[in-house]
Amino acid sequence: MKVLQAELPDKLYEQIKLLIDAGWFQDENSVIAEALRRFLETHKPELMEKFIKEDIEWGLCGKD
Repeated sequence: MKVLQAELPDKLYEQIKLLIDAGWFQDENSVIAEALRRFLETHKPELMEKFIKEDIEWGLCGKD
């Protein structure tokens, strides 16, 4: 497991604490892990398309 350190705006942290206090999550780590998992799942097709387009452009134009 990797450890990350991040700075969050106060308002965002307050929202995280509300979710924990309401019982939706056990702690800050679980909120952040779930948020990142959902972000990566929802953006995966966009990322793959971007990388494919960059590969095609590199192949056509020979950019390094």
